[in-house]
Amino acid sequence: MVGKKRNKLEVIKEILGVILLNRNIKQTNLLYKANLSPNMFEEYTQELIKRKLIKKETIPGKMNLKGEEITRGNKIFNLTELGRQYLEDYKVVDMFLERYDLLE
Repeated sequence: MVGKKRNKLEVIKEILGVILLNRNIKQTNLLYKANLSPNMFEEYTQELIKRKLIKKETIPGKMNLKGEEITRGNKIFNLTELGRQYLEDYKVVDMFLERYDLLE
């Protein structure tokens, strides 16, 4: 059985929901948990950062005694307050659509 294709709002909700449940999530984990292709991941995360729904930070890698980085830093994602509000508003709209049997 082939699943229904997600629309843009559903993909955004999925990304934000995964980040909400997995704070400080690394980009590879987010890509897999939100079920995105690398191209979709890049496109959506850039848009969500631009719209201030998520933020991306880089955690420095481990250093040796000389102060040289010996492991690469990780990029992590977190929700902003605006991202949390988006999820709350989405839930209200989703309940409305369900109440009036408007979901497809």
